[in-house]
Amino acid sequence: MDFGSIKERLYNLGIKKTVQNLLIVALVAAIMVISTSTFFSKDRENRNSIETTDIQLNRQSISAATYEEQLEYKLKGILQQISGVGEVSVMVTLKSGKEVIPAFNTVETGSETDERDGAGGTRTVKQSSTDKRVASNSGSLASDQPLIVKEVMPEVQGIIVVAEGAESPEVMERLTEAVQTVMGVPAFRVKVYPM
Repeated sequence: MDFGSIKERLYNLGIKKTVQNLLIVALVAAIMVISTSTFFSKDRENRNSIETTDIQLNRQSISAATYEEQLEYKLKGILQQISGVGEVSVMVTLKSGKEVIPAFNTVETGSETDERDGAGGTRTVKQSSTDKRVASNSGSLASDQPLIVKEVMPEVQGIIVVAEGAESPEVMERLTEAVQTVMGVPAFRVKVYPM
């Protein structure tokens, strides 16, 4: 089939206006197909960005679980830069795990009733109740997870540093002071040993 011959026959039949109308309809249909495919691709991009956000939130939770390892890594990096110190190994122990403080929805109700008896006596009855529930993120993405107000990282219980060069009392003192300063712990929680 040759489209040119079809077009010629239609022109010969005197339907020039109809051909133009058909071409316009075909052009409009093509534009609609292209625009809807663009719309759906933007919808897919939005879904992908939402999934990426969820993954990043999960990564933040995982990194909080390795808080101890992060402290050790950072401390090791700074201690190796101290003059007279060679290779360093660090161990940090924590008192407990991470504490998560959720938000609460609190509803307090109260009532006071004055009662009088026939003999002229009065009695006051007070009633109060408190309903405290954990607030949650409700929605399709949150799946009713608790709303977190604050995350408290655990307190450092003790730190052990094993370092080359710690045989020297001056280097040992510098290492101890550096750990105390960086970690904000008293001297009795820090032990430095030679490697």
